[in-house]
Amino acid sequence: MLKNLFISKVRIKVLEQFLFNPHEEYHVRGLVRIMDEEINAIRRELLNLKEAGILKSENKGNKVVYTVNPKCPILPELVSMLYKDSEFGQNLYRIGTKVFNAEMIIVSKPFLEGKYENNLDVDVLFIGDIDVRKLTQEMKDLEKIVNREIRYSVITLKDFEFAKKKREPFLMNILEREKILMLGSEKALAV
Repeated sequence: MLKNLFISKVRIKVLEQFLFNPHEEYHVRGLVRIMDEEINAIRRELLNLKEAGILKSENKGNKVVYTVNPKCPILPELVSMLYKDSEFGQNLYRIGTKVFNAEMIIVSKPFLEGKYENNLDVDVLFIGDIDVRKLTQEMKDLEKIVNREIRYSVITLKDFEFAKKKREPFLMNILEREKILMLGSEKALAV
């Protein structure tokens, strides 16, 4: 999908590398090794993304290293678009819509960053009338694709609305932090 929107496939690969690993820093030659792309194409995209305010650079010794610019105002939207277009995002959307007819699917910040602050953290929240046993097999298959365990939870829409009103810690932990809404309406998330 994004390859039809963005002209450069190298730009998409560079964006994915940085936005899926937001705390990492990279130099041009390191990215060439990781992505197996031409050095000039990567250098050009790094400069374009820096000029757009998405990346920032810093001299470290004899290298210029690039990192995500956390002050970039469109960063959350870019991350959301890239995750939705990723193999993980497309499979998660397929599971939620074609297999289970979920009302909403939320991917939480801990999954995006790979860091968990407490036991309430889940990676994915499914909202709707979903058969958990069937979902378990689908999620095991998805874990093989992403090569990591996925913490997920299921809640009915009625229980979601009730938990929202009661400001249940489990739900607030998801709703009050950065997240990606893979399916559903932002309006429904308002507390």
